[in-house]
Amino acid sequence: MIQILVAVVVLVVVGTLLWKVMSAQAAQAGGEVGGGGATDDPPTGPTRAARPRRPRTVAPDDDPEFLRSLDERIQREDPPSA
Repeated sequence: MIQILVAVVVLVVVGTLLWKVMSAQAAQAGGEVGGGGATDDPPTGPTRAARPRRPRTVAPDDDPEFLRSLDERIQREDPPSA
């Protein structure tokens, strides 16, 4: 029973070390070619191919263009009284 437990622990340790070494080598090889990601951190798990980014939507109250047009429209509809 003890031998099985020792074998499992050894396999886990060796597997973890191999995973760390392989991911470090993959990150280093990717950095030399210029195909690395936005960060310098090595990948920590399975990676997927990058998908094209969709334009980020902005809420109307955070959009300066929308706020400017809203202000202009309000001023046109209700001119200040003198």
